[in-house]
This record gives sequence, structure tokens and C-alpha cells, in this order.
Amino acid sequence: MRRNISLLLLVLFIVGLYVLQNKGVTPFVMKVLESDLFDMKEEEEEQLGKVKNVRTDFAYLHCKAAMLEDHVVPENSEFLDDKYEAWALGGRNYILRSEVLVDSEQGRTAEKFVCKLRMTGDDQTNPDSWSILGTELNPADGGE
Repeated sequence: MRRNISLLLLVLFIVGLYVLQNKGVTPFVMKVLESDLFDMKEEEEEQLGKVKNVRTDFAYLHCKAAMLEDHVVPENSEFLDDKYEAWALGGRNYILRSEVLVDSEQGRTAEKFVCKLRMTGDDQTNPDSWSILGTELNPADGGE
């Protein structure tokens, strides 16, 4: 007799859990998922891919300043501002590529540099609103 009651209680417990899952937990989870709680919208729409705009101009200026400050290039280097290219990666991340003239044993040579940075603040003119993620300097005659 005791075995029959235990088996009956087990079946009732399983049925109760099933009903609770289907009538209580699942609808609650679906409402939360459909809400705006997990909908991460960017504050601004930006074009992805190759771009050249005011923001990338400021990004280029901050990249140049960071390269000089970190001594990636010598102080007397001349940046070729009209040759820079920029790509927007989304999430306010950018990659910039350009050339810089550097003094070497062969005279003044052009070297390519790449800079990856992220705009972290709201004021694009403020250097503190930018985070330099990396810079790299390569000889221009090394091929692409």
C-alpha cells in the first residue's frame, strides 16, 4: 500500500512540475525575452566599411598624436594627411591606415602605419574620448 502511495505522489509531483513549467515559467521567460530588456540598440547609426568623415578626421588626429607620444615614429616625422584611409568596424571602432615620412639611412622614406582605435566618450574632439587599441608601423615598400 505504501508503495502505491509513493508512486502516486511521484506521478502527481511530475505532473505538477510539468504544469508549472508550461503555465508559469515558460510564459514568464517568453515575456522577458520579448521585452526591451535584452534589446541593445546603438545610440547612433553609423556606416560600416570604408568611410571618411569628421569623426574619422578626429580619429586620425588622435592616432597621429598617440604615435608621436608613444615614440612609434620620431618627432620630426611628416604625416601624409591626404593619404589616410579609414574603416568603421561598428561599435565606434575604427581602423586607419596612412603613410608617414621618416628619416633613415637612405634619406626620407615613406612607411605605412595602421592604427586601431575606439571612441569611448561623447566628444570626438577630446583626446580622452578615444582609446588607442594598437598601432603598427611597416615599411611602405614591403607590399600589401
